[in-house]
Amino acid sequence: MFHLQGPQLLQMLEKSLRKSLPESLKVYGTVFHMNQGNPFKLKALVDRWPDFNTVVIRPQEQDMADDFDHYTNSYQIYSKDLKNCQESLSTSDVINWKQHLQIQSSQSSLDEVIRNLATTKSVQVKQTQCILYVMSETARKLLPSLPETKNLPAGYGTPKAM
Repeated sequence: MFHLQGPQLLQMLEKSLRKSLPESLKVYGTVFHMNQGNPFKLKALVDRWPDFNTVVIRPQEQDMADDFDHYTNSYQIYSKDLKNCQESLSTSDVINWKQHLQIQSSQSSLDEVIRNLATTKSVQVKQTQCILYVMSETARKLLPSLPETKNLPAGYGTPKAM
């Protein structure tokens, strides 16, 4: 995978990810912070540039020194093409499967890809689902095409009991 370096490329990535909201929200937010000074010293990797399908955000290798710290060893993934994502991640060493790690995404469709990759690496995975709440004003700024909530049918978007 190709490491995007420099503010110009990261700004282009941010702009492109913004067009794919809300699916790209997790990666978009991380790239946004990288463009504000990259306080966590993260790396952005893409399968190809500029017409990417898969983006992986991860810490620098030297910051992933503790093999048992899944908070430090965190990855954020967004992909426009699940088959491409699986191929890109299986043919590269972007993810260190020998460490305890965390893979985060706003795309539930990546679950099968991650499970398939873990199986080929003989790694057990556990899925945790979290719900993200966003203020409606913030959501409309990020995604102007978002429908007005007052015009939605009753029960639309209501969380399902688990």
